Amino acid sequence: MGKFFKNALKVSIAFLVTSIILYIVIIGVPLSRTFTASTVSTLIWIAVPILSLITIMGFIYSFFIKGKQKFIFLVFHFVSICIISFGIYVSIALRNFAP
Repeated sequence: MGKFFKNALKVSIAFLVTSIILYIVIIGVPLSRTFTASTVSTLIWIAVPILSLITIMGFIYSFFIKGKQKFIFLVFHFVSICIISFGIYVSIALRNFAP
């Protein structure tokens, strides 16, 4: 485990893959017809803080990557942070408009 966290490239890739999986879960579960609104709400309340933490940690680890891949991972994690921020903004802004 200690060797894993010393290799910044592997950690950044793992956090990026985990972020993508969480995005798929957050988008895919509401599209499924078997879950209720309370289940989706609970899923979002659990997944968004984990997604935020993983994305920020991946962004920080991306600064320690050596080579040309550093910029790519910084951009991917930054875009992920922007998506999370925009999603939170929209959910707060449109809270009173939903029935």
